[in-house]
Amino acid sequence: MPKAALLQSKYQDHLEAIEKHKALLEKLHLDSNSHLDEINTSFQTITLTLEEYLKLIGVP
Repeated sequence: MPKAALLQSKYQDHLEAIEKHKALLEKLHLDSNSHLDEINTSFQTITLTLEEYLKLIGVP
């Protein structure tokens, strides 16, 4: 996969993780019975996708 396509893919993965996390936070706001484990897992996904993207653009 060319580097530009890989960058775009990782960037899209990160944006998708952010949108999913946002939806979970909105759900938590509306329904206080949401599981915090689900929110934590989502936050970890955001972190991992950001790390992968930053490595590709050369940020250690």
